[in-house]
Amino acid sequence: MEALSSLSLPQAVALGAVVLVAAVVSIPLIFILIQLVTAFYRMTIGEIFNPWKHIPKVKSTDPLSIIFGDFRAIKTSQPSEKHVEWMDELGPVYRYRHMFQVQRVLLADPKALLHVLSPSRAYQYPKPEYTSQFIAAVIGDGLVASEGERHARQRKIIAPAFAPGAIKDFGPLIHHHAAVLVRKFAWVFDLENKRRKGLLKGDEEIPGQTKSDQDYKLSNPDSAIIDTLFWLSRTTLDIIGEIGFSVQFNSIENGSKDPLAAAMAYLIGSILDVDMAQAIMILLSEKPGLSWIRYLPTTRNRTMRDCRAVVRDHASRIVDNFKKEIINELAADAKSGVSKDAFDEWSSTDTGRPKSVVARMIRANMATGLKPSERMSNDELMHQLTTLIIAGHETTATQNTWALWLLATNKPVQTKLRKILQEAAAKDAAEREELPEEERARWADVPIRDVASITYLDNVVKESVRMLPSVPSTVRVALKDDVVPLSRPYKRADGKGTYNSIVIPKGHELFIPINVIQLSKDLWGEDAGEFNPDRWDNLPSSVINAKMPPGHTFAFIAGPRSCIGKQLAIMETQIILSHLLLEYEFDVVPGWEFTQRQQIVRRAFVDGQRDEGIRMPLIVTPIKK
Repeated sequence: MEALSSLSLPQAVALGAVVLVAAVVSIPLIFILIQLVTAFYRMTIGEIFNPWKHIPKVKSTDPLSIIFGDFRAIKTSQPSEKHVEWMDELGPVYRYRHMFQVQRVLLADPKALLHVLSPSRAYQYPKPEYTSQFIAAVIGDGLVASEGERHARQRKIIAPAFAPGAIKDFGPLIHHHAAVLVRKFAWVFDLENKRRKGLLKGDEEIPGQTKSDQDYKLSNPDSAIIDTLFWLSRTTLDIIGEIGFSVQFNSIENGSKDPLAAAMAYLIGSILDVDMAQAIMILLSEKPGLSWIRYLPTTRNRTMRDCRAVVRDHASRIVDNFKKEIINELAADAKSGVSKDAFDEWSSTDTGRPKSVVARMIRANMATGLKPSERMSNDELMHQLTTLIIAGHETTATQNTWALWLLATNKPVQTKLRKILQEAAAKDAAEREELPEEERARWADVPIRDVASITYLDNVVKESVRMLPSVPSTVRVALKDDVVPLSRPYKRADGKGTYNSIVIPKGHELFIPINVIQLSKDLWGEDAGEFNPDRWDNLPSSVINAKMPPGHTFAFIAGPRSCIGKQLAIMETQIILSHLLLEYEFDVVPGWEFTQRQQIVRRAFVDGQRDEGIRMPLIVTPIKK
């Protein structure tokens, strides 16, 4: 004490800072030590009393499994690769270990998944707290991150904006942006031709093109390597900007120069780029007293905070403008409000353009039939905007990208689909000649007005969603004890008998293997791993009898937590593919292999080109007419 009292003020401040830093650093280390002790208990004594010990278990080969469990093997493999491998070995129901030996049971059983995701139980199985907190920190506490009563209340308000009639109204807008994408590809070809001739100006560049793309020697001089993910992400962002908020993002023209587009790109990237150390920090931040970890002044956290501020500023102005507009409309109306029944009558602007999703959502939130407790606050409304972008833009771009890759690797399917689209476009053009000039002008950017009626296109989209869903998996945790039924008896781990249900203790985690069950040979047959759109014309009885969600996949989940924008995503994919395939042919780049990774959504990078980032370069060739 005497030594301390002799310190000068600057020395005392410096010493205090050192002690504070040591305390801040030591607290997480103490919790990590506690986690390691708990993990050792789970591996030893806990296994003796494990209620799931009769379920087949993955044999870990990781020397650091006490920390990583089987998570590192999963994360360093292609999405679902390890899970499919383990399913082939252990069956559709098995258990594995997450970080710090937290056990999970994987349920690739349709009856079990329908039970967990059913209306009566969906809110008993929320996402783990650390997952919800992470999503909320990035995209806001909107529909994706919300759980329980909060989710049910938000969905009730948002659902009318995604009703079938509302979605259909957006078709012409989506066609317009798909046509812009086609023209942008033509612009890229012009730039590529100038580059090859050495005519590009000093400040001129080809957006989305890397040095590897430029250095690759193509055999066909009419072709070019185009990063399809780069352009599809910008197209779907522009689409969601217009149909979601009536805002022109112009992302396809400006790239990431627009501050909102740039902020969104960073926030989305922060979800997609979580390494092992960050995964541990996310898990620790859930622990009591450690929530401050999320707010450490790291470069990443500061940038995310600044990006969220940009998004929040835009969101606040959008919400305020729409509320003023709707209040003025109501004041001019003979009625003092709008009922739920009258909602569909209010659907178009004075110019005939459909009202945006957010306008419909705010209108529904102001309906006279709602109780004050049922309405969303301004903060909740703003959270929905960022949620709408990540759910309605990034996942759709990803699904379109993988659909193109599947078509590029299965050329007979691509050729067959293009021929069908060309026949449909020719028929549509002939029928359009009979329409009034004003009506023809309305469909100027639309080669096929009713793409949904083209069965083979629908089959291709369904098969791409089955094979490579943009979100391959998710996780749930039980809020209370439950018994989950199974579709058939499964062999016990010890080989002594079978079991046809699973007891799920409170607090235990379930892995929802979307991609795994969609590649299950038990359901889809021996060719489950093959891209075969024709299978949808004659589905196996095992799939039909499983009574899976509409569409016969779990790609959009099921029940109250199902994707509210499913029909919009499907329509976008159908329209974008129809435009691209009528104008261009797609091929893989010979010698370039992709490594897939799941960071919420499925992404890929070219082997040996990791430093060039996540992308999907394909050889694109204009169709000769």
